[in-house]
Amino acid sequence: MKRLLRRPSPAMVVACLALLVALGGTGMAAATQVARNSVGTPQLKDGAVSNPKIKNNAINSAKVAARSLLRSDFAPGQLPAGPIGPQGPAGPAGPAGAAGPAGVIGAITVRTSSKLVDGGVAENGAYNSQRVTVLCQGNERAISGGTSWSDDAAARELMTGELEPQLNAQNQVVGFLCVGLNDSGNDSTFTVHALCYTP
Repeated sequence: MKRLLRRPSPAMVVACLALLVALGGTGMAAATQVARNSVGTPQLKDGAVSNPKIKNNAINSAKVAARSLLRSDFAPGQLPAGPIGPQGPAGPAGPAGAAGPAGVIGAITVRTSSKLVDGGVAENGAYNSQRVTVLCQGNERAISGGTSWSDDAAARELMTGELEPQLNAQNQVVGFLCVGLNDSGNDSTFTVHALCYTP
């Protein structure tokens, strides 16, 4: 006895197609879903996590390894200056520099100071004396000095017994103190000269 196959009705065909679509969607969803905590380092390709994939403020100090950031990772001015350490020992002296050009001395002014020295009895060995000091003026300095007598006759007993430089607080020569000795029998004027210049 032959069995007759009947064509499925249109309603049956639509129902079967709907069932297949429903089952296929569920299978697809099941295949694409990943179990929680199942993706680790081996499953990630190099460069797979890019900046757009990272949530804002997701990386904080707890996520950064200690001492892993460099100065170059920060914008200029973001890092505070560190404390200043103690001063180190002085280094060795450097080599001497080349000699500078010779200085130029300005105009020289002659400053003088005088006193009259009694001549006494001529050439009796008892010299009369006077101490005379001459100083430069203002900020002048003395470069040299000397003495002279008003009586320039030959063979007169006229002498300079002392020539002592005078110093200021900076130990610079600013004049001279001199002693004039007279045993000529004639009064004579003793003059001290200082050659002064402005540095």
